[in-house]
Amino acid sequence: MAAAAAAAVDASPIAAVFSDSDSDDLHLPLPNLLPPTTTTAASDAQLHDFHLPTLPSPITIRTLPSLGLTFQLWPSASTLLRILPVSPHLLPRFPTRENPLGVLELGSGTGAAGIALAAALPAHAVLSDLPAALPNLRHNVALNSPLLDTRGGSVSVAPLPWGDAAAMEAVAAGGASRFDLVVASDVVYYEALVDPLIETLRFFVKGEVVFVMAHMRRWKRTDKKFFAKARKVFDVELVHEDPPLEGWRHGPVVYRFTEKKKQHGKK
Repeated sequence: MAAAAAAAVDASPIAAVFSDSDSDDLHLPLPNLLPPTTTTAASDAQLHDFHLPTLPSPITIRTLPSLGLTFQLWPSASTLLRILPVSPHLLPRFPTRENPLGVLELGSGTGAAGIALAAALPAHAVLSDLPAALPNLRHNVALNSPLLDTRGGSVSVAPLPWGDAAAMEAVAAGGASRFDLVVASDVVYYEALVDPLIETLRFFVKGEVVFVMAHMRRWKRTDKKFFAKARKVFDVELVHEDPPLEGWRHGPVVYRFTEKKKQHGKK
């Protein structure tokens, strides 16, 4: 989950998340799906390992649950990092060590998905979120730097509030060809952030760039608004669906977005 969205709530984020009366599943949002493998010396910091069959060692991620939803693990991130490395047909091109993908992750949170993809694909990945999330993102990148080095991947971290034109320009400063793939997980939940998110996607997802989003269906109104706006700009394809999680009607789903092609004769 993105700090970009968590910052929109002044009071308790849990209370705000579940204020929608049209929610499908009024349950806790299942942070920290994986049991911690290690508890660090910090107050409630926990280390979680993600084992991917394509990697020789696990991805290790630190969570800080007491700091809020942004610093916890969310179910869709696990789906995204599991599905994309074994689904080359979802990628814009086939990556190699000599020519890794350029990947931008929006609303990175703990960075689990982006770091795992950088190692597994491999990719040069930029993890983005609000400034409050960046120190923990950098910590998690450092935890996994030996694995990234051996796999030919790399990760950097950048501030990116959705819809912020200056921030988007700064992230894109490497040039139009910097990113092949944009990814995100559990980023559609606060209705007020739908428009900034769409604006950010319109900025980065152009031409041959592909956006892959893992999503938990929680709030009908917010989902309806997001997908209605997204389908005006992008072709949207449902490409994967996990079985329902225990106690839920739904499991995480994965969508692939590409820019709509302009039709001849239409402006």
